[in-house]
Amino acid sequence: MRLRKWIIMGACLLGACALANVGCGARGTAPVEDRSQGGAEGALGLEFDYEVNPADFSLTLYVDGQSLPAAGASDERRTEQVKTEEDGVSWRYPEEKIRVAVKPEEDYLSVQIGAETEEDQAFRWPEISAGLYYIPLGEGKRVVSDQAEWKMFLDGQELAVNEALSMPFWASVYGDYAVLFIMENPYRTSLNFSAGPEVSFGVEHRYPAISPNRTNRYRIYVTENDPVAVAKVYRRYVRETGEFVTLEEKAGDNPAVQNLFGAPHIYLHGDLAVTPEDINWPGFRQAMDTPAMRHIMSFLDQSEVGAEAKTVFAELGKQDYVAEYQKYAICSYLTEVIKRGDFYAPEVFPERNDEMRAVLDGQGERSPYRQIRLNQNALAVNMPDVFHPTDTWLEKETTGLLEEMKEAGIEQAWIGLNSWEQAYVKPELARQAEKQGYLLGAYDSYHSIHEPGKEQWITAEFSDSSLYDDAVVVDADGEPVKGFKNVGRKLNPTLSLPAVKRRMGEIMGTGLPFSSWFVDCDAFGEIYDDYSPEHITTQEQDLAARMERLAYIRDTYGLVVGSEGGNDFAASTVAFAHGIELKSFSWMDEDMNQNRDSEYYMGKYYNSKGGVPEHFSRRVPVKEPYRTVFMDPRYDMPLFKLVYNDSVITSYHWDWSTFKVKGATGDRMVREVLYNVPPLYHLDRAEWNRYGEDIARHHKVWSKFSKRAVTREMTEFAYLSGDGAVQMTGYGEDLKAVANFGDETWQYGDKKIPGHSVLIQGEGIELVYTPEVGEENR
Repeated sequence: MRLRKWIIMGACLLGACALANVGCGARGTAPVEDRSQGGAEGALGLEFDYEVNPADFSLTLYVDGQSLPAAGASDERRTEQVKTEEDGVSWRYPEEKIRVAVKPEEDYLSVQIGAETEEDQAFRWPEISAGLYYIPLGEGKRVVSDQAEWKMFLDGQELAVNEALSMPFWASVYGDYAVLFIMENPYRTSLNFSAGPEVSFGVEHRYPAISPNRTNRYRIYVTENDPVAVAKVYRRYVRETGEFVTLEEKAGDNPAVQNLFGAPHIYLHGDLAVTPEDINWPGFRQAMDTPAMRHIMSFLDQSEVGAEAKTVFAELGKQDYVAEYQKYAICSYLTEVIKRGDFYAPEVFPERNDEMRAVLDGQGERSPYRQIRLNQNALAVNMPDVFHPTDTWLEKETTGLLEEMKEAGIEQAWIGLNSWEQAYVKPELARQAEKQGYLLGAYDSYHSIHEPGKEQWITAEFSDSSLYDDAVVVDADGEPVKGFKNVGRKLNPTLSLPAVKRRMGEIMGTGLPFSSWFVDCDAFGEIYDDYSPEHITTQEQDLAARMERLAYIRDTYGLVVGSEGGNDFAASTVAFAHGIELKSFSWMDEDMNQNRDSEYYMGKYYNSKGGVPEHFSRRVPVKEPYRTVFMDPRYDMPLFKLVYNDSVITSYHWDWSTFKVKGATGDRMVREVLYNVPPLYHLDRAEWNRYGEDIARHHKVWSKFSKRAVTREMTEFAYLSGDGAVQMTGYGEDLKAVANFGDETWQYGDKKIPGHSVLIQGEGIELVYTPEVGEENR
């Protein structure tokens, strides 16, 4: 690459302004353009001149005689110590106690903003206004400034960069060029949007007194108006930082990563420890007055479902049958009982099998896994006329379902469990997944911690009860930050690792062959400054601790690790992420989130039969502006894939599985090919019966394509139609996909692509794929 020294074109635009401290302009020129394509290392910005006015901090760039208003004018501030030299310009805002330095580098303009004091400070810059933006909201969006739905959605929004953006940059488009801002230190930075009359935003930086990091740095590039050029400059920047790790490199450290290639992501639901099929119900009724049954019923007053179960037990004494709802009420209660540490009583359950003897003769404290297995066997061994043998329990919903998936052609899959207890109650599930070459992992979280004894979900329960008072995040007002859904508190990640080690040690100590792990929130970007005097923690430390625990789980147990979100600060650590392709947004709207009478309501987090909760199984339409912003493929842009396709496998937030949105399934399947996105499903027996054929048909095409695309850099992307409904992606040198999301047939070379279809070309493949989806599943 040739370099060119920056040249200052003029010391001051306003005459003797440097002396008067009312503002000064400086101009420079960037290096010679290098338009090499393909590799990230060759993706350079274009040559440009710049002009900056310290008084209002406006910044204008010039390319081939065209002016690009990179940063609009802010309110004028008094300046001092304005220095214009060959290597840039610097100045100070005395009232704000802020220092600024603007310096040309190899092919970008460096802007550094630093807070001088150790007090709480804030500063806003730049002010951005353009007709079109490329913003990595999730996978990436092209935001049209005068588009009604974007205006409606963004007006008044304050988006934290580390949370809302999958990568810390944006590009503003001006004619043939794009101005790219990369934020090198995105902590405590937000984009504050307004839409009057068009979408614009300002960038707010906070510098809390507890943070020693009091400098923000931008790299500002000019590229052609091309999202590929924008993304490749950022990819080069990530490689420069040393934080880019390919999937092939990750697979070199853990070969099980390869089991993700071409694999759909499936949450397998099942909250019951025993199902109606595992019980002889006539025998159950006949045993109602036995000592064992009385022991079972002795926990009714301590059970969350005890009131309903007590009613059902009373009804069974007056009936000669057991209704379906009664069976599930009993099974829900038995599930609670089976998980109790105080359930087993040797005088009630005197008979033992080998597994029971192994538990009872073992040394030390009984683990939850061993206790569950003891309780299950105690019932089956001592009440053989009521309970079938434990190795047949849950078979239809677990091992049987996995076998049917394999028979349907799903050779590889990622299987996620609601909780590790699903494997505790059915250890054969983990062994069957291992046998079939499926990755099996459990949902886990260290984000929220609940008051000891009042835990509402298992991941918020920790054996060290002191954590609730001594290890939680405290805000600037001295109040503990509330946990998810305002329940409990947020656990400080820097104090969590001992709890992580204890939990993971207990789970992996069972010997169950888990091969993957999913940790909620850690790659999402919801990070904190903790003001507790006992453990002051900055956002930087918070995030580093999250990555440390992900790496600990990955490296200690050889697990394929993923997380919610998947923002790029986690890209070198995780192998997969849920949320980049479609973020969670139902919380933004009352109809989706709370109004149970609305057609848009997502559904309850409960299934009386222990399977997929309504929240995941109920199919819903999506209202505006959310449909346009989150679901309309015409505004999609694969910015994240252009940077990280060969580094991280990304899918949807679990709220938005492939079949969740009414009327969108076919287009989402097309997009899964185009952008190389694993389908995501929520399955139990009923959902597999409903969707299995559609899943198998789609898998035959998607998986074959994805296995070829997944380890390659996404090298190409283009909108082929003006409205964005026809798009093309390229992977490596010769693998392409052309998707038509419109209704009319699109002519691509000598190929006709029907509406809502995708053409796959390369490596001896040439196929036009139109997803076939059952009428009720479209």
